[in-house]
Formats: sequence, C-alpha cells, structure tokens
Amino acid sequence: MEFLLLTSTQPPLHSYAEVRQASDPQALRRSPIADRQNIDQLPAEVRSQLQLFLERLPDPDSIARQLASQLPQVLAQAGPIKPNSLPKPKPTDKPAPVLPKDPSQGDLLNVISDRQEYDINTQIFVAEGNVAINYKKSDLKADRVQLNTKTQEVIAEGNVFFTRGDQRIVGTRLVYNYGDIKGELLNASGAVDLGTLTSSEVSRSPAEIASSSVTVAVAGSSNSSDGQVRRVGFIAERLIIDGDTWTAENLRVTNDPFSPPELEIITSKATLTPISPTQNRLDLESPRLVFDQGFSLPLPINSLILDRFQRFTPALIGFDRRDRDGAFYQQSFDVITQPNLSFQLSPQLLIQRAFSRPEGQGGFSGFDILGVVATLNGDFDNGQTFSARASLSGLDFSRLDNLLRFNASYQTPIFGNYTLLSQYAFRDRIFNGSLGFQDVNNITGSTLLSPNFVLGDSQINFNYQVAAQAVSAVRDDQNFNTVGTLLRLQSAAVLSRTFPIYRGEPAPAAKETGLRFSPKPIVPKVDAFMALQGVNSLYSNGANQANLFGTLGLSAEVGSFAKDFFDYTNLTVSYTQAFSTGRSPFLFDRLADTRSLTAGIVQQIYGPIRFGVQQSWNLDTGNLFDASYSLEYARRTYAVVIRYNPTQGLGELLLRISDFNWTRPPANVTNIQNGVELRN
Repeated sequence: MEFLLLTSTQPPLHSYAEVRQASDPQALRRSPIADRQNIDQLPAEVRSQLQLFLERLPDPDSIARQLASQLPQVLAQAGPIKPNSLPKPKPTDKPAPVLPKDPSQGDLLNVISDRQEYDINTQIFVAEGNVAINYKKSDLKADRVQLNTKTQEVIAEGNVFFTRGDQRIVGTRLVYNYGDIKGELLNASGAVDLGTLTSSEVSRSPAEIASSSVTVAVAGSSNSSDGQVRRVGFIAERLIIDGDTWTAENLRVTNDPFSPPELEIITSKATLTPISPTQNRLDLESPRLVFDQGFSLPLPINSLILDRFQRFTPALIGFDRRDRDGAFYQQSFDVITQPNLSFQLSPQLLIQRAFSRPEGQGGFSGFDILGVVATLNGDFDNGQTFSARASLSGLDFSRLDNLLRFNASYQTPIFGNYTLLSQYAFRDRIFNGSLGFQDVNNITGSTLLSPNFVLGDSQINFNYQVAAQAVSAVRDDQNFNTVGTLLRLQSAAVLSRTFPIYRGEPAPAAKETGLRFSPKPIVPKVDAFMALQGVNSLYSNGANQANLFGTLGLSAEVGSFAKDFFDYTNLTVSYTQAFSTGRSPFLFDRLADTRSLTAGIVQQIYGPIRFGVQQSWNLDTGNLFDASYSLEYARRTYAVVIRYNPTQGLGELLLRISDFNWTRPPANVTNIQNGVELRN
C-alpha cells in the first residue's frame, strides 16, 4: 500500500488527497487538489500499520470524514504522525506488502502534480496535470502518470520528459519499470553526452595555423586544442531502455542544434552501450549520412567508440608521394577499446602504386599494394600517457626495413608540473626546410619539458627543455651517406610575447549569423608577436651547434563567416632571423635557413567555400622550401577538406564531422622548427 502525505504540517483541508479503500475495485474515489503538491512516502513500517488499521475500520467513509474534520486540530497539537501512535498488528493479521527499496534512496518517492488519486486495492497511484516525479535517481515529467507501487511500473503519457544521470529524453508515452530499469519510450528525442576529449582537432586547415609563439617542445602539436564536452541530439520512433543500454529504432542523430539539421546520421537500429564511466559504444545498422535533408552517403562503419581518445577519421583518401607512390585509400577500425587503452588498425589500399607498377607485374595483386597503420594510445593514472604508431607502406615483409616506420613515446609528470618525455623512433622521416627530407635510422632518449612561466607582470612567456638522445643517422662529416651513431645533448629555451592589437565582438551564436558556417562564433582579432629562442646541441664526437632565433610576426582573423562573400580572412606573416655557430654532423638537424619568411592566408570565397595557402621562403637564396594549399567546404556541423603540400608530396581528401573524436591521420613526417624536432 502506498500512503502519500504533504510535507507541510498544516495545509488547508482541500489540499489533501483522500486515502480510502474503494468500494468498487474498478473505480477510484477521486478528490481534486487545487494546488501542486510535494508528497513524501511514509516509511514501510508506518504504511503497513496504517493499512491494517484502515482495514479494521467498520465504516471507512465515516472514519475518513471524521478524520478530515479533526485533522487540522490534531496536526496542530500533535504534529506529524508518530509510528508508536498506531495500533500494533496482531499475530493473526496478514503481512502487509513492502515495496522494494533503492539502496541509495530507500523507498522515498517525491511527486508534484495538480491532482492525485490512489486505489488501496490495486495499489495504483495516478497523478494528472504538470506531474513531476523524483524516484530512484531519475526525474520524470508528464501530463499524466500512472504508477503501480507494487510492481514499480510507471506509465507516463503526454509531453514526457525523462532524465536519468546525464541523459535526457523526451517522448509521447513512456512505459518504465523502476525495479529492473527497463522500459520503452515512443517518439523519443533527446541528447546524449559524448564525453570530454583529451584533445580535439582544431576546425581549421594547416594553412590557417600559425603559432603566435614558438614551440620548443619535442612532442609539440599545432593541431590540438583543449577538449570540450560534446553532445549530439537524436530522434527515434521507439527507444528501448534496458539498464544503461539504449536501443533506438529508426534513429536520426545530429550534431546540429538547429532544425532542420544540415547533417544527420540515419539508421534503422542503433544501440548505445556504456563500456565504462568514460566510454560508450554506438552500434549502427546500415548507417547513412544525410546532408541538408537530401544528398546521402553510406557511412563506411557500423560501430563507433565515443570516449576521450582521438581516433583517425573512419575513411579518407590520402596522397603520399615518397612512401606510397601517390594516392591511397584508408579505413580505420577499433580493435581494443578500454577506458585507459585504445588500439586502432587502419588498412590502406595503395591505389596509385597499383596502376603505376612496371609492365608485366600485374594490377591489383601482391602485398606491395597494401599498407597498414597501427596506433596504440594509453592514458593512465597520475597524468601518465603512452602512444605508439607503426606504419607499413607495403606488406612484403622481405623488405621490412624499407617499409616500416615506428615511433613510441611515454610521458609522465615529474618535479610537480614538469614533464619527462621518453621516445623511440625507427626510420623517422624528418623534413628540415631547404634540406628537404632526411631519414633518422634510430633515435632514443628522454626530454625534460618545463611548464610555461610568465615573467612577473611583463606577460612574457618562458619555457625550456633539456634532452639526451642516442641518434643513428646519415653523417656528412665523414664519408657522404655514411650512417653513424652519436649521443646528442640538446637544450632549448624560448621567450615569447603576444601583443593584442584589436579584439572584436563575435557575431551572435545564431543559425544565420555566428554559427552559419562555423561550429562556434569567430572572435575578430589582430595580434603582433615576437619570440627569442636559443638551441644548443652537443655531440659525442666533440661537435657543437648553437643557434639563436629571433621571430617577429603579425596574425589577424577578421570577419564573422556569416555573409556570402569575403566575410572571413585569416592572415599570418612572420620573419625569422637566425645566428649560428658550429655545425651539426647530421643533416636532419642542421641549420639550413638563416633568414626565412612565412606567410599564410585563408580566405572565404563564397558561402562555405574557403581557400588557404601558406608558404615559406629562404630569403638568402630566394627559394620556396615549403608550401601548403587547402580548399574547404565548411559548414556548422561538417566540412569537406582537400589539402596538398607539393614540397613534401603529401595530401588528403577527408570529411570532418564536428564534435566527434575523429582526427586526420599524421603523415609520418617530423618537421624541424628552429632546430628542434616537432613530433606528433
């Protein structure tokens, strides 16, 4: 039996719901309630005693009227009902039913509604009008709710709003059992949290990225930003709840906060299963991507892992002239998905190599037209991380030494907020400005990275690093193209400051303004920046190379990217002057460009179409030693991106979807910036 009492001790008479045994088991005795109420369930012991007491009454109606006439005075004098004031049950009495209890909340049930009624015989409680129920770590709102207090099954109808944990859903009719946490919701819609990324891809092309300070960290990356909480909305004809597992039929998922959405993932059936507190797996049946309610493409995956780890975009077309002889197709699959560990395999079909094979060697056959990339990431306690990446540009294992590239790193906090980074790389492909590509056969060592310090009130940033490494690479201090191994002790420090010149106001975060072609409003700004960096390298053969770099630059991002023509411009220009003494015995870290100029621009052409270019010149020789071009069709929820770097022979065509933990695969290239390797 369920007995509900208002929390207030002296309410007016008409604000009580009548608790009475119906003479007709099929009908409920109704008593309207004028105001919304907050009703608490009495303890089970009180309920059982009160039920026995009511069952022994000769005339329930007359007793109820008598209690109603005297209740205000009784409450005023005696206060709340005391368990000891009720008659004790006899040994011959039937045991009273007891509701199952929630270990965390007992059997507390809070109900707010305009009207309530309860049938003692059927143990069914009905609430109507602005119903709000809080029970067992969940909240339920609806126009009408029927709750069977014996089976703990609830039927909610009309404007149903159900919340459990961080998940919120809306529908027209909910059937749900609080005991076994199972149920179904019709015409469901809502939002699902995707978690917080450790880092996420910046929604920009490489031509847009120009640092306003110099990075000296060996493992620095220019393609990441702080993670953010991400949510996607969904609509389903039927949503089945089974514990923490949700299964949706005829599901439409979108990352667009506006309707109609410009991007949807549509599937006949999808299941969201929690793997851990930080991971969810989304299984899909024949999913399709639908753009602007019209054009659609099949999604080449049927399972997604949503967690804090970055993963390669599910499919892309890439270009690698040096290792893969041109264009290739790559598709990625999750193999291991643990809360602290992620392992992904990305097979590749080397398309251009297959068609350009010498005559007589056949077409699409042989292991040399297949490649694979394997990536392992770990995120452990106390800020420790591990990552490893192996890339095979063919599967002919008799030539493994010429096909495999491998790197691994382990990072752990040390001395408070310092970081110790240990790394190993095999056949590291390094691009060093005018010297072009150099292969480092092996490099093993550790680097101590300092945090960023701000010097007093000067707003000058200072950071440094110290590294000890064993390097095996081509040396030219002896015979040319001779591979030698030396120890290298390297230190680097940088002072940098940014001078804000202009800050504008972003356009409103609305569909046709700040969020028309961008996932977040653009803040117009103009900055000047300067940096002073020193790098000193000592080698075990006695050689020494010391460099001092000075950099001046200007960066600007203007426009709101909301109008059709030329409403967005990202411009960066920087000049670097180097002073050097000594010379490295290796080619991969030798200073090649003492005076360089880098300039880049990304410009909106029309609507969501942007074109970008970034180039670097050696001012002593006048040679262009690096260049990158991008063409992007950018929308609020997705973008189609084409990138190409002719000097490095790298490119890609990919679809980027906002808010998902997909990132473009690295190109197996380590760039030298001011004498320091920047590894992804």
